[in-house]
Amino acid sequence: MPQLDTIYLLMIFLWTWLMLYLTTKKINMFLMTTGPKKQPNTKNKKQTPTLLWT
Repeated sequence: MPQLDTIYLLMIFLWTWLMLYLTTKKINMFLMTTGPKKQPNTKNKKQTPTLLWT
């Protein structure tokens, strides 16, 4: 019965996109609730010396 195959494929397609959408929403919500991590202090790092041949 080809109609059942079409319905089955459509159902799997929609379920896959729904799971991808919900996963990205959950990741974004998790990143918003945890906040950004502390960035390393860049003031203490040595500056690289300029190359002599340039």
